[in-house]
Amino acid sequence: MKPTSLFLALALALLTIATQDVFASSPSLSNILPRGAKIGTEIELNFHGDRLDDAVEIMPYTPGFAIGAIEVISPKHIKAKVTIAADAKLGEHLMRIRTSSGLSPIKSFWVGQFDSLAEKEPNSDFAAPQPVTMNTTMEGVLENEDVDYYVTEARKGQRISAEVEGIRLAGAFYDPYVAILNSERFELAASDDTALLLQDSAVSVIAPADGKYIIQIRESSYTGNGNCRYRLHVGAFPRPMAVYPAGGQSGSVIEVRLIGDSAGETTRTVTLPPQADARFPIHAEADGLISPAPNILRVSPFPNVLETEPNNNMAQATVSPVPLPAALNGIINENGDQDWFRFSAKKGQRFIFRAHAKSIGSPLDTVLNIYGPDKKGISGNDDADNRQDSKIDFTAPSDGEFTIRIRDHLKKGGASYVYRIEAQALSPDLGLTIPYFGRADYQSRQMVYVARGNRFATRINAGRVNFGGDLLLEAIGLPQGVTLKADKMHTSVNSGVLLFEAAPEAPVAGSLVDLIAKHAEAEKNISGCFSQPLDFVLGQPNNTVYYKSRTPKFAVAVVEELPFKINVAPPSVPLVRNGTLGLRVTVTRKEGFDAPITVRHLWNPPGISAQPTIKIPKGQNEIIYTLTANSGAPLLTWQIAVMGESDAGKGQILASSALVPITIAEPYLGMKIEMAAVEQGKAGAVVCKLTQSTPFEGKAKVKLLGLPAKVSSPEIEIDKTTTEISFPVSIAPDSPKGQHKNLFCHLTIPVAGTSIPHNVGHGGVLRIDPPPKKPAPKVAPKPEQKEKPATVAKVEPPKKPLSRLEKLRLEAKNK
Repeated sequence: MKPTSLFLALALALLTIATQDVFASSPSLSNILPRGAKIGTEIELNFHGDRLDDAVEIMPYTPGFAIGAIEVISPKHIKAKVTIAADAKLGEHLMRIRTSSGLSPIKSFWVGQFDSLAEKEPNSDFAAPQPVTMNTTMEGVLENEDVDYYVTEARKGQRISAEVEGIRLAGAFYDPYVAILNSERFELAASDDTALLLQDSAVSVIAPADGKYIIQIRESSYTGNGNCRYRLHVGAFPRPMAVYPAGGQSGSVIEVRLIGDSAGETTRTVTLPPQADARFPIHAEADGLISPAPNILRVSPFPNVLETEPNNNMAQATVSPVPLPAALNGIINENGDQDWFRFSAKKGQRFIFRAHAKSIGSPLDTVLNIYGPDKKGISGNDDADNRQDSKIDFTAPSDGEFTIRIRDHLKKGGASYVYRIEAQALSPDLGLTIPYFGRADYQSRQMVYVARGNRFATRINAGRVNFGGDLLLEAIGLPQGVTLKADKMHTSVNSGVLLFEAAPEAPVAGSLVDLIAKHAEAEKNISGCFSQPLDFVLGQPNNTVYYKSRTPKFAVAVVEELPFKINVAPPSVPLVRNGTLGLRVTVTRKEGFDAPITVRHLWNPPGISAQPTIKIPKGQNEIIYTLTANSGAPLLTWQIAVMGESDAGKGQILASSALVPITIAEPYLGMKIEMAAVEQGKAGAVVCKLTQSTPFEGKAKVKLLGLPAKVSSPEIEIDKTTTEISFPVSIAPDSPKGQHKNLFCHLTIPVAGTSIPHNVGHGGVLRIDPPPKKPAPKVAPKPEQKEKPATVAKVEPPKKPLSRLEKLRLEAKNK
């Protein structure tokens, strides 16, 4: 090879590599190791995934973390030293990685109160357990058929608790089992599932004697794998399983009972926050130690009503001292128990009664029933809204006193079977979500990474409850140089498109944003925020969610520029009902980038449909994206956008068009197709009556469509004065006979240098008749023949029988 050619080849290869580096794709994140650490310490965290080599920031979703410099080990592995503040909350924290080219999915990291110790194999023999001091967190993995044993020492009367974070670590769907045994292998306590911790387990005992105690952990069915990681807390911490009452009024101070700890029940005074909180955490405390996982209180605007025993039947029902709305609290203390409350209501008053038990970590599977003043049942419910908790939408049929009963579905009960029934009047509620990009895909496209000088659009859903009206959307805390453009969300829809645009000089940076929707009428004082569900653990059947988390923050980042931009030419004409509109989509490419680009239509306004995706082939720069409107499309203007998806060598890259206004209009003319009948093999006509609605200049072209096979008709031109069209139709001799009811006309009207396609006259009928049958040929009549008279046979009269003497004489004669 010549030196010049070699130089050019190397230069081209380097250019290709450089291009791929500049136009890298968004990163992936598989896990964070170790899975947790002690509060108030520094730890080196390892992040494993892909395309991490341009990582610039680790983004925790909660305060309490100081992140050191990022060290890139490989594109699949980075690490950083992280300092956890002494006041960081215990439990789950969410993190994602920001690179110069995108945002990773969210993964969790856990903070505890104890030092962590790694599991050391072999520790699967009861006779040779791994030693662990009290108040330590063990980090390990449950492989297939694996059993891990740990030994600790305790004094008589000392509390021994073991609590595991297993399925909640979101590594795999599995079911950990935990037991505490004495040195003789006698099981003192065991736990498979818990209502408080889902598939995760917790046990607690009081040591009956000084000595060694064995903690066993395994997968309940012995089917672990390398992703079945756990954090096992072993110590003298308290572990109550329930709290009563299960909630309180916002801003109030309440006294609660902590129930189910091995050392006995305790009480505690709790100051509740001024705002509502569906999962307000409280940790039990004893001897300077706290429970690893909190118990949950519901904080709501309603005053508490506590049950007064006995209230096991209608006659003994606890009377609410306050009018509704209120929160009814109690415990189903034993098997067969049921609790009753009495409340007053006036005719027409409407309240939603919602039981809270499973949602706050109670084992109670609620069943609610409401009875009227006549003691007859009015309504009942077991499960509601895809939950095991009950809900009744109640409207009082008359003035009077009503009773409500709560029990367990299987008539079980116990000290931890706490509940809270919130009875509230209808009130507005509003929330924002981004729809899942794919089935069971809770992470893709749930964030925005917009390239410098480019755009990124996403669909947004608004959940309105008990109100209507237009919505305004805003984003608080966007990165520098990023703006949000969003059309007002019309009251008739619950979806729309958000567009984020980054200035060419915007710094490569990111932030966690508050995405907010507000009622367009400020005096309504209705608002709601974005919330991303995180379905961390899915399993059978049908991708059931076994563990999920949630974040109220929306991640937005500015990334390095991309090698293409998507543009949509705003249409100069409307999209008419029963018509189509072709959007001209063009791509501007950087030199050297010619990869195919998939164009995705992000949102269909009501009554509008379009092909989900269209591909711009390699090296090409333009397509037509066709929208279709049905006859009921609302006569409004909508803002839409399309997303361009491509690959520059290291994974998917994304950029969207600007928002494009699409105006829906009535057809320029109406049409009625008269019924026509034509004989096979003949020519005929189909007559159409026109009603001009919007005048137009020039000639419009009309074509009769929906014709059956072997029937043809020419295109016709009309103008704004035409009121009737007669389409000549040619019918082949073997065209299908019968009624054909799908005739319509495709109309192309010239407007503003372009054309507006219409489909009008739907439901026209063409009847094709067979030719009439030919009459049968005439046959000459035969000459009339006279009938011969019938021949009558002569009948001889019967002869007289011979006498005996005559017979003898006849015989003698014949001899």
